[in-house]
Amino acid sequence: MDWFKKHKIISGILIFFLVIIIVGAVGSSSTGTPNTNVETESAGQTTVTNQPKEDATPRVGDVTKLGDREFIVNSVRRSGAFDYNTPKAGKEFVIVNVTIRNLGKNEVSYNPFDFKVQDANGAQENSSFASLDDSLNSGTLASGGKVTGSMAFEVPVGDQAKLIFQPTFWNSQRVVVDLGSE
Repeated sequence: MDWFKKHKIISGILIFFLVIIIVGAVGSSSTGTPNTNVETESAGQTTVTNQPKEDATPRVGDVTKLGDREFIVNSVRRSGAFDYNTPKAGKEFVIVNVTIRNLGKNEVSYNPFDFKVQDANGAQENSSFASLDDSLNSGTLASGGKVTGSMAFEVPVGDQAKLIFQPTFWNSQRVVVDLGSE
């Protein structure tokens, strides 16, 4: 017990990590694949289905709700290079334009790190540093607020790609949107 009193900083760090481990264990203690109400809107019609969240694969143009957020991929385009931006050899840019709307009563944050692109091999990458006129930045949305912006990701040329939107590190809920292939 004297060791903990003498080493207060190390003791504090150990307690912090212990709390993180306990919170992680409690958050992932459910068994099986949880069902999630996934709401998508396409061609003006809204469909609500109770299905495993991994099977919910909206497409470009579908409106999807995740908690208090409404999320839509407005457009996808592919580019070998633009302005001063050049992808690595064998890769191309997938430029994704998204809109996020806060449907809740409290503020919600957003940023490009809420997004990843997964290629056909299952590799998930964060957005690339690219100079876009309408880049999605980070910030906060008030109740009813919305933001639209674009992000660039590098994927193998012509590869199937999926956009993953997971707005919070502490929750495993996410939306996976099929971006298609070239």
